[in-house]
Amino acid sequence: MSCPRSGRLKQSAFALTVVLGPLTTVLLLAAALACRSGAPPAQAGTASAAAAPLRRVILISLDGAGNRTLHDLYRQGVLHKGGFERFFREGEVADALIPVDLTLTATNHISLITGFPPAATGIVGNEFYPGGSLSAETVSAFETPIGTETLWEAARRQGRRVGVLTWPGADAREARRTASWGLVFSTTAELNPQILTLARSDWRPAPAASVPPGIVSHAEWLSARVTVGGEEEGAALVLDLFAVDSQDDGETRYDGVVVETGRGDGAGRGPKAALPAGGWGRITWASPQGYTASWLKLLAIAPDLSQIRLYLGGIHRTIAYPNELSESLARREIYWPGAPDNGGLVAGWEGRPGIDLATWTEQAERMAAYSGETLRFAAARTDWDLLLCYIPVIDVAGHRLLLLDPRQSGFSPERRDELTQARTRVWQAVDAELGKLLAGLDLTQTRVVVVSDHGMVPVHTAVDPNAPLAGLGAQVSAVPNGGAAFVHVDSGEGQAARERLLADLSSRYAQWRVDGEAPVDKILTREEASRIGLDHPNSGDLVLFARQGFIFRSLPADRASVPAPVYGAHGYPATNPEMQALYMAIGAGIAPGSGGTVHATDVAPRVAAWLGIDPPRRNPS
Repeated sequence: MSCPRSGRLKQSAFALTVVLGPLTTVLLLAAALACRSGAPPAQAGTASAAAAPLRRVILISLDGAGNRTLHDLYRQGVLHKGGFERFFREGEVADALIPVDLTLTATNHISLITGFPPAATGIVGNEFYPGGSLSAETVSAFETPIGTETLWEAARRQGRRVGVLTWPGADAREARRTASWGLVFSTTAELNPQILTLARSDWRPAPAASVPPGIVSHAEWLSARVTVGGEEEGAALVLDLFAVDSQDDGETRYDGVVVETGRGDGAGRGPKAALPAGGWGRITWASPQGYTASWLKLLAIAPDLSQIRLYLGGIHRTIAYPNELSESLARREIYWPGAPDNGGLVAGWEGRPGIDLATWTEQAERMAAYSGETLRFAAARTDWDLLLCYIPVIDVAGHRLLLLDPRQSGFSPERRDELTQARTRVWQAVDAELGKLLAGLDLTQTRVVVVSDHGMVPVHTAVDPNAPLAGLGAQVSAVPNGGAAFVHVDSGEGQAARERLLADLSSRYAQWRVDGEAPVDKILTREEASRIGLDHPNSGDLVLFARQGFIFRSLPADRASVPAPVYGAHGYPATNPEMQALYMAIGAGIAPGSGGTVHATDVAPRVAAWLGIDPPRRNPS
């Protein structure tokens, strides 16, 4: 048979910079997989573990990148930016990576980086009661101590240098969560995104001394000052705007805006250019506390200035250690842009002041570009043996844009296609960044491994797992985790009473109906959950899995269900093909071909073997 090769991230003194420029599901058929190589390669990691250790390994996680979606997009020929295609052509691509349960970000990233199931790490979901005790508050898994050693700890213990770019759990909160150097993922904006609207009455003739130098306007210079924020948000942000008429046509028609800024003191000047309608600009601040940035977009401008709408993105801080890393990134003008503005997108969809899908997608592409820029910058350093990188943007797009089911709110074939195209653009943005990385590496000395943590499915209804518990009091509580939930019981009446309560709970959930449909697909006891690696107090006394299309969510007391506030979700059983993740490897010692089936707990020991070190230990002490 002839087989073709085809496919295709509050200061006193500020330094301002304004920068302009354009922003930059099905598995493969078995026959296609067979065509990817000649003789079957050795099982991934087997031969390489016995060979001399590599000097460098890069492990990249693409949050939310489902295996089926990867293979489907590759089969369609839309991944042709030099990244994924190169893995398929020159590297090893697994049939699937089987995640651990629950198929959530925290759970799987910790199992990927430790080699242990949640029963050992204690990271059983994204949120849970620590130790199963209802007397405590629920905790975020992203801030919870990890019960086993991590790969970054094991590598450093054995003399290896580790750089970490925002990997979950490596947040530098304390020694165990700190690498040799790294970036910390931040979801908090110092100032939230907003849309500024100006009318003609807001503009005044600009004093000659204030006119931005080096910019030509063919109409009278007009200026407006806007103050954003205040005491609650921190120091106020002052925007000085200057209207520009760039066309020398004898008519007054304003078509751009120059932005200068400061925080309360009007400070901050630097290179400037006019933002045209639809154009982006960036403002940045430097201070002893670090570097922050915000991206602006001129959404619309009327030629007579009767209306101007300016989008001010959230202000985000680049958090890095040591300070040298943060300063090095700033010198290269690499600043954390924050995640796309989901709230602004939903507002726009609902007819409120917000942003459109094109603007959101441009933000997502910028997030991918930041991840790629930081990764290439880090890879070019000489002070690492293991480099870990987390890229979340595909997950962000899946949650917000996975509109495929007619039961989802706002569904139409046209809207489905529009959102599908935007999701594909996000995959292509990541593809391009992987391609740039591979093009700049010496793959005879470096091995690059790309994994993900889970896939994504469309959802239409959110249900509250506490709704069936009415009347049971404080002795029972359910913690939603997307496609799954933990039910914790705190009964002090003896084992027999406890068992009766658990039986009652199981019956309640089995009989629960929402609009005539059962939202709960599986109910597991602790003993049954042990078979999928969840035998840990943090996972509660019962584990619920939602029927696909439903997600568990905390809701107001008077609502048992609402339309799902997101379009895509995960957390469903790891045996669900849609939850399966991806695994790809390329570089020194990697033979092209199929990698078979990989499990999330295989990854850390495999990387450790490549580095010639012992894998993470079960006991972290």
